[in-house]
Amino acid sequence: MSRPIWPVVTENLAQQLSAAQGGIVHAVQLMPYLPLSLELIEQTLDALTKSDRVEKRVIAGFSAYLFKESINKTPHRFAPRVCVYSNEPLDDFEHSVISSDVKGTVEAELANLAASDTWPALAVWQHELLYLAANLPAPVSASSIAGHSRLSFKRVEERVKLLQSKNVIKLDPELNAWELPPLNYPRKFYTYQDAFIRQFPGAIKEELEVRLVKGLSCALGILLLCFVLAVIGRIPFPLIFSGGLIASALVFLKILKSSPKPIPEI
Repeated sequence: MSRPIWPVVTENLAQQLSAAQGGIVHAVQLMPYLPLSLELIEQTLDALTKSDRVEKRVIAGFSAYLFKESINKTPHRFAPRVCVYSNEPLDDFEHSVISSDVKGTVEAELANLAASDTWPALAVWQHELLYLAANLPAPVSASSIAGHSRLSFKRVEERVKLLQSKNVIKLDPELNAWELPPLNYPRKFYTYQDAFIRQFPGAIKEELEVRLVKGLSCALGILLLCFVLAVIGRIPFPLIFSGGLIASALVFLKILKSSPKPIPEI
């Protein structure tokens, strides 16, 4: 069985990004280009630190990887015109760093990995929160992120603090605002990565659980209302209860099958 190429794509992308940034690259800077979780990116880059050419350190409060061979290179705009894996010319070099064939292979490998790894459940909220943090007007607070997120305020707080514990994001205590390392994450990139990640059941498991609770609560509320109406309005209980069962079932199914709330334009 051939070895997957997505780790090599990740390594090559990190190396080329570092060369454009004076040798320093942050794991989050790879996410606009690949539908990976932070954990998959970090595990790949951590493996490189076993050699003498890559070092992991905290720089300005952010976890970073230092590619020593690129330290003395002049920083420049990262805009590759050839695939970072195959060196083939890119048809859409403004929106991709890998060729269509390589992208298809990488996505097939990630689909296979999703059967045994929980990466989609992590990647779906990591991409969402990092996209919002990178694009919302400063200062970026937890409440401003939650106002645009599919997650509740409590979930946003929990997960932003989890990212903070990994030195992915940091808090400015004076402004009570969250900061990222330099990150360009256009909406078009995010929309594509999110659509790919959300095709896996693990990515929407939490969202389905929320819908399930909401649907059951609404269905129970309808049945209780029917009971109250039967008592107060003296409506035949079998009649109103049958109608309530039908109504509650329809409401439950509608909530369960509802489309995910889109993230508002920023």
